[in-house]
Amino acid sequence: MQPVIEMRIGILEPDRFCPDVEKKLAAIGQVIFFDGKDLDQFLAELDVLFVRLAHKIDSAFIAKCNKLKYLCSPTTGHTHIDESEVARRGIEIISLRGERDFLETIRATPEHTFGLILALLRKYKSALVQVDNGGWDRDQLRGEELYGKNVGIIGLGRVGFRVASYCSAFGAQINFFDIQNVVADNDWISSQDIKSVLSQSQIVVLCASYSNGDKPIIGADEVEMLAGKYFVNTARGELVDEASLLQAAKASQLKGVATDVIANEVTDNNLSQWRDCAIANQNVIVTPHIGGATSNSMARTEEFIAKRLELFIRKEK
Repeated sequence: MQPVIEMRIGILEPDRFCPDVEKKLAAIGQVIFFDGKDLDQFLAELDVLFVRLAHKIDSAFIAKCNKLKYLCSPTTGHTHIDESEVARRGIEIISLRGERDFLETIRATPEHTFGLILALLRKYKSALVQVDNGGWDRDQLRGEELYGKNVGIIGLGRVGFRVASYCSAFGAQINFFDIQNVVADNDWISSQDIKSVLSQSQIVVLCASYSNGDKPIIGADEVEMLAGKYFVNTARGELVDEASLLQAAKASQLKGVATDVIANEVTDNNLSQWRDCAIANQNVIVTPHIGGATSNSMARTEEFIAKRLELFIRKEK
């Protein structure tokens, strides 16, 4: 099959990029995989660029893209993209933002979120470390059950709704807050603000959406209210006053903290502090933004973005 329009399509992070998607893209143009050597040369002649989350797509990066028309990011968030600079250059962002119907079939992030809740409650991290170090003492590892707990969901969107459903199925009571008028099960309790959720919950799960420039919705006061509770964040690190949360976690003020995200992931960040905190405190879990990183979900999202790209290109003809 001859390409619709001869274009140069760059895959910036080619590790396990879906082979079927590569074939579909080859029907659009020439597919080029970055070999990790000369980034400037790789970007210079591209019409289309596929990215994940390893690079900050800022003004300096975009300046290297002399011909870029489409920036494809199979993500819901754009924290890695300077949206204003991309818009100024007339580059179209093709992402998963707002694709609710399709994303309802992608369960990787809610499943990971639920897993982190159970990991905190049952002290999985400490149990694994104990056995690895030759121990076998279950009395040191008495955890808690999800059944009967009050779980607070901040952001009852696609991920939040699914996590609430999982927790509810295990016998937990759900309190939630969302700035939108969202659909919820009849048994779930809607709260008027975040602090109301915090005051009523033993487990707090942050699932809210984030747009570049938004201020944290979990500030210092809210972090103080998390004392003695479990807190899970698989949304975005920028949604939390990270300095306050780190301080509270280091002081073991919370029963447990699990975060899949940190602020400024691909630039200057507090990863070293999070790592030190996780090493020192057995009920602090940090995972490297793997919420959506399953083989099947990544393949399906790459395929979805490729189809959307083809639609954009055909409209140009």
